Amino acid sequence: MVLATALGLRFKGGVVLAADRRVSYGTFVLSKSAKKVFLINEKVGISTAGLPGDFQELVDVVKFNMTLYELDLNKKATPTNVAKLLSLLLYQGRFRGIYYAELIVGGLEGEEPKILVLDPAGGLMEEKFAAVGTGAQVATGILEREYRDDLNEEAALSLAEKAMREAISRDALSGDGIDLVVISEAGTRQLYIPLKSA
Repeated sequence: MVLATALGLRFKGGVVLAADRRVSYGTFVLSKSAKKVFLINEKVGISTAGLPGDFQELVDVVKFNMTLYELDLNKKATPTNVAKLLSLLLYQGRFRGIYYAELIVGGLEGEEPKILVLDPAGGLMEEKFAAVGTGAQVATGILEREYRDDLNEEAALSLAEKAMREAISRDALSGDGIDLVVISEAGTRQLYIPLKSA
């Protein structure tokens, strides 16, 4: 089971990535402050759900390889570069111990916003919005009902927060705050929304 909730969505000129902060083991909450949204560079980020050891290793490997890629080719890695490397790593993991992680890669490819979703076996799909983890069904219901192609940045942030809040309110494995990253031509912003415990 891939624990927690993460999501990503496009808006006109950028993307929003979000994830909760809770790490659970069965019915025990191990951490209330885990970081699950990561920047690879100023144009690409990843939101994650799953086991922290698995998604942290994947993010570290990707950061290392994308840094080499950028130094070697003297150009920035794109969301597609990052997603394809992650897809290969996850697919190879099937033969030596699967990674318990679902990931959403988001960012700008030129001026085009992209959201790419990866499952634990390396499957890769491009979407306008996506949610992963144990709260994904609830979050996806909100996103499907309210997503529009013409969302601006503030409307996209508001929708991401609403979807995350609804998922957290119904999924005991998600909670303890929401981390958000906005990537657009105007730059990159990171936000944190604390949530009160019930």
